[in-house]
Formats: sequence, C-alpha cells, structure tokens
Amino acid sequence: MKKDPSKLMTEGRFWSIIEDSNHGRRLKECLAPLSEDELFGYMYWWTHFCNMSYRQDLCAVAYVVLGGCSDDSFDYFRFWLIARGREVFYKALEDADSLCDVFAKLEDPEDNDYPEQEELDYAVIEVLEERTGDEDYFIFAAERYSMPLRTYEIDFEWDEDDEESIRKICPRTFDKWWGNDVF
Repeated sequence: MKKDPSKLMTEGRFWSIIEDSNHGRRLKECLAPLSEDELFGYMYWWTHFCNMSYRQDLCAVAYVVLGGCSDDSFDYFRFWLIARGREVFYKALEDADSLCDVFAKLEDPEDNDYPEQEELDYAVIEVLEERTGDEDYFIFAAERYSMPLRTYEIDFEWDEDDEESIRKICPRTFDKWWGNDVF
C-alpha cells in the first residue's frame, strides 16, 4: 500500500520551509535534513500549490510581466510565486493583480529576483540524489507514495492577440508592466 504524503507533512510545515528558504535561495539546504517521508510530504504540497496556481488570471499576469509566457515559463513563474511565501501566494489567488506590488519591489537591486525559478521544482530530486548517489532514486522512491498529478488545463478568458482582454484580467499589472522590459 502506498503512503499518503499529505499526512507526512502539514501545510504549515511546508510554508515554514518555504519561509526559511529565503524565497527559494536556500531551499535545498532547508530540505536536506528532512527524512524521505518528509521530502515526499513536501512534494505533495508543492504539487498541490502548483495545481492551485494553474489559473488563467495568473497566466495573464505572467504573460504581461514576462513579455510572453510559454507553458514552461508559466510553470517557472508559479514556482517563483510559491517561493514568495504563503501570504503572497494566497493573496495572488484572491487577486492576481496584487502581484503588481510584488513586482514593483523586484525593481530594487537588493531584491532582484527574476519571476521564474525552474530549479525549485528539482530540489527534492537533487537532495535525494545527493543523499543516495543515485540519480534515479527519486523515480523509484516515488512509487511508494500516492502523489497527485499536475494539472494542465486552463479555460482562458483572454487572448494574447487582444490586449484589452488581457488588461481586463489584470489592469494594474497591465498598465504598469505591459511593454516594460525591466525583467
């Protein structure tokens, strides 16, 4: 019988790890001391929040700020969003346009954090590989856990060829960042 990873770590513990990771900069360091069960508990919540944030309004924000947004870029954007922490994440779910304020802080050279972080998705895999010396360890270990699948379907209310439709989704972000190549 497979283990239920949602019972191996609480949501609060997940967000505590994210907070301690300094926006993901120290994520592997924070994950390294965890047991295998805890790592898969972390992965459960990571996937859960990736699924929660797979939304057309957040994709519109990413499209505006990044000057376009492929499927992969949207994944990396959502990894960055999760790494910003619980408060920013949940606020963005309530109002994607709230990220306009977060992006404004990124203009500060002290917090120059490009809003895509692909490497965060591999942190658990890398920790397990470093621990075991086996680059395939994660694949085989994952078979012992009932992990959620990632969501990959969105109904879009905007069209990339219709600027006004994008602006309707995230007006503040659109007005500040459309055509701005700061990132």
